[in-house]
Amino acid sequence: MIRLFGTVLLIIIGFSSPALASRPPTVLASIKPVAMLIKAVAGDELTVNVLLPTNVSPHEYTLKFSDLRAIKRAALVVWVGPELEGVLVKVLRNIPSTNVVQLTQLKNMRWPKSLDAKPHEGRGHHGHDSDGPENQVQDERDNSYNRDPHLWLNPQNSLLAVEAIKTALINQYPERQTLFEENAQAFSEKISVLNQSISKDLEHVRATGFIVVHDGYGHFVDHYNLNQLAAIQLTGGAHRGARHYSEIIALGDKVACIYTEPQLNNKAALQLAGKLGANHAELDIMGSNIPLSKNSYVEFISSFAETFRACLD
Repeated sequence: MIRLFGTVLLIIIGFSSPALASRPPTVLASIKPVAMLIKAVAGDELTVNVLLPTNVSPHEYTLKFSDLRAIKRAALVVWVGPELEGVLVKVLRNIPSTNVVQLTQLKNMRWPKSLDAKPHEGRGHHGHDSDGPENQVQDERDNSYNRDPHLWLNPQNSLLAVEAIKTALINQYPERQTLFEENAQAFSEKISVLNQSISKDLEHVRATGFIVVHDGYGHFVDHYNLNQLAAIQLTGGAHRGARHYSEIIALGDKVACIYTEPQLNNKAALQLAGKLGANHAELDIMGSNIPLSKNSYVEFISSFAETFRACLD
């Protein structure tokens, strides 16, 4: 009996120990770009973990038992949506809605039109009008999973995401409200300045044609009104046929650059760049090499834009 009492006492002491009591709460991001947006609000106040590894496409990931445990233990889970992390749909149904933020459900999220045109029609500069308040706003009736889910590539969408994350974090941790609001405001001010700077830097290459391996850049391309001529793969990773490849070859010197991704097989893209005599550059849509901090997203989108511009110059 004394031994049992001693065991119970140790457990109680263990749970009330300073080490455990001071352990920061955990917020779980589905992917690293989402973690960057959480960190912009939370800073070092909370522990932010990333569920899916950056070296694997979210479209192809399979959950492990450790992932399921992490989801259940998290105070808050933030994900993009079923268009990107379809593997999370079933497990998140068992998590209280107050503990989950789905970014694709946010009101006024801006969406690019899908690239279903022929290569020479493209998107962005020659495809359709650039992002603006009068268009590109999510259609409430559109439940299609065919939308480009890489919404963090539009800085305006990042502002919407940060506002939603701020609200969710305040609901979870009201005692930290002032900090979260101050961080979100500082992020908004940085993005406003950065967005104008990127737009100016890209101005002289807006009409320059390029091709992407994976049609996942629509948010960036449409927002900055760039001239994407074609994509080798569709948004979900599906490959197109030989006819489409021939149409791309026919573009010839209209193609200044082909953008590849570290998460994908780029062999065909690099061969295509050789045939066309085009430049090629790697765009890491997940920001794999960006250290996770309060300033991560600003660093990520700045680097992304610079890589984009440099290949078109």
